[in-house]
Amino acid sequence: MEQEVRYIYDIPKFTGKSSQDNTKEYIKRLGAGCSSARIIHIAGTNGKGSVCAYTDSILRCAGYSVGVFTSPHLVDINERIKVDGKQISNEDFEMIFREARDVSRQMEHDGYVHPSFFEFLFGMAMKYFSVKNPDYIILETGLGGRLDATNIIDNPAVCVITSIGLDHVEYLGDTYEAIAAEKAGIIKQGTPVVWMRKRGDVAEVIKDAVRRQKAVSYMLSKDDIRILYADDKKIDFSLDNMYYCNERFTINTAALYQAENASLALTAAGVLGITDISCLKAGVAGAFWPGRMQEAAEDFFVDGAHNDDGIKAFLETVRNMGGKGSIIFFSAVRDKHYEGMISQICESGLFSECITAPLSDARGLESSVLKECFERGKMNVTACSNVEEGCRTAFSRISQGNKIYAAGSLYFAGEILRYIRRNIK
Repeated sequence: MEQEVRYIYDIPKFTGKSSQDNTKEYIKRLGAGCSSARIIHIAGTNGKGSVCAYTDSILRCAGYSVGVFTSPHLVDINERIKVDGKQISNEDFEMIFREARDVSRQMEHDGYVHPSFFEFLFGMAMKYFSVKNPDYIILETGLGGRLDATNIIDNPAVCVITSIGLDHVEYLGDTYEAIAAEKAGIIKQGTPVVWMRKRGDVAEVIKDAVRRQKAVSYMLSKDDIRILYADDKKIDFSLDNMYYCNERFTINTAALYQAENASLALTAAGVLGITDISCLKAGVAGAFWPGRMQEAAEDFFVDGAHNDDGIKAFLETVRNMGGKGSIIFFSAVRDKHYEGMISQICESGLFSECITAPLSDARGLESSVLKECFERGKMNVTACSNVEEGCRTAFSRISQGNKIYAAGSLYFAGEILRYIRRNIK
């Protein structure tokens, strides 16, 4: 499958994002409309993938067949396309890749634009779903929402908008309101919309979009969710809203922010008419989404937090886990607000030392820049030349009785998980 993956990764070298009309033509030519499936469309800044995972698990516990398209992947590109909890096989990936490539080349010949990296994979996913014919399809937007390739769908069964933060500001706008407007662009005429209220300015933008589209609003707030118990293995929380009267649920994660994401999924399930409480409880309890405060090895926790809001939530969980005096393992890409993330980490007082390492990706921050930022925050820093060396250093600290918390980038989380898969039994 090496040649197929190389072709996909080379797509940004010869084409960029195209219009939604171009994407519609691509999907049409692939024969990938999936007209019989009910579609759940999910946008937001943080938590999209987690909401996908919780919703998928709930639906499957209720007896439905479910296709899921998410991004990015952490280790294998196949992770982006799943049906009934199983990622697409290499054989099916290769077969559908060939059809998508041939369609893309014919489109270029006919005067259309070759689909972008994300659009190409979205088409592959939809083609795979058209073959597998699931009852539900869960689509995670790539960037934004209004102009996203996934937004070519006309009649989603429900839309979900997760937490809104300042990320991708060069594309989506540099205010919460501007970013919220882009995310709210997935709301269609008369569609049920499940969303989380955190900021008043964001709430007004989403409410306005709901009004304009004559959609049906299902708003959640932090007051609806109450953490009853949390340790480094599980969280018990109660949900009190239009579908649940202080019902108690358990999720098997240490990440406090996942109670919010599970609650969004539970509310979406209510909108879809899933009422069997045993299915709902088993669904959220059985869900797993890698790289979100994942204990990837004993005392080694990996979190994909990669923006200011994500780091804030990450630190809240570390504090709840009694992580004071632990070691932070950090890396980031240069087009994120890395200085703000590092400043929060330094000011938290939770960590006795920082290990840094540059990503293998060309967008990764240099080790010297990472080191300088942490030293500015008065932290002791061990700067490593690459992630592999950083992992070896981290495991040596664990052998000395320390806990490691890794954060800063989803790409970083993927590199760590890849290292652990190869090297740790």
